[in-house]
Amino acid sequence: MLCILIALIARFVSIVIPLTLLKSFYTLYTHVMINKDLFAFLKVLASNPRTMGAILPSSKQLAKEMVTHVTRNLNNVIVELGAGTGVITERLIQSGIHPSQIIVIECAPELAKQLQERFPTVKIITGDAMNLANLLAYEKRTINTIISSLPLRSLPKTTTQSILKQIKKMLPKEGRYIQYTYSFMRNPFYALRNYELIASKRIWMNLPPARVDVWASLLAKQ
Repeated sequence: MLCILIALIARFVSIVIPLTLLKSFYTLYTHVMINKDLFAFLKVLASNPRTMGAILPSSKQLAKEMVTHVTRNLNNVIVELGAGTGVITERLIQSGIHPSQIIVIECAPELAKQLQERFPTVKIITGDAMNLANLLAYEKRTINTIISSLPLRSLPKTTTQSILKQIKKMLPKEGRYIQYTYSFMRNPFYALRNYELIASKRIWMNLPPARVDVWASLLAKQ
């Protein structure tokens, strides 16, 4: 009797567990396939993980914290570097910023295409942040905030330095530079010369947890 019971349990486990795993994988697969943004993100991540710097798109909590520090002016524009699937772009618009005031720089053509489809009234530019000045050469309005999701710590040092020089070149003395990082170490790796850290907050509701840093020019105080 005991042997029969054990056999039945073993048979049940051998059938139910694989079916449960299969169902989980199917749910994940269908979610990814239905969510074009996530699928495009994972595709780019697989082809060039270093330029993505993240295993998943930013959380809504992270986007909310970053947008909180954006300087608002109806005559100025906000430049977003590395928009990915558009989580922060969406939050910018939800916060009351008009789409015409947002310029997105995205280096991955697949993501840039989907961003343009999702936000048809936002200016989406496919290009590298190292060429920021050239990409924005046509823009006559003042850029008051640059909000970045670029993985500066995972990029080559020369690339990071080049991007930071471009950011500094494009920001006026009253401008702000907002950047998030997965490192919680107090390391001025991406600090700009003559800029000071005016705000910093850890966001635990993100995978992985991140820290948002806000930089402002010391020249604004003069």
